[in-house]
Amino acid sequence: MKKHILIEGRVQGVGFRHWLYKTAMQRNIAGWVKNKPSGEVEALLIGNDEEINIIIKLCKKGPSLSKVLKVKVKDYNEEYLKKSFEIIRT
Repeated sequence: MKKHILIEGRVQGVGFRHWLYKTAMQRNIAGWVKNKPSGEVEALLIGNDEEINIIIKLCKKGPSLSKVLKVKVKDYNEEYLKKSFEIIRT
């Protein structure tokens, strides 16, 4: 399963990318996470369906300092070959 997610709310400057990195690594999920200039956090999650669904549910709450307003989820159909999860610096 490959899912592209966009998290809206107070999600930058609160450790969201590092929290998602740690969460993805613990669940053996590949992909990436980055901040967007618009103030959102964007991520690609690749791996086991059940684990990705759990992470999407966790993203609706986020780390303790965040205030998530919305999580948009889309299927991702492009090729992605990396087997790790990374934080993309912007």
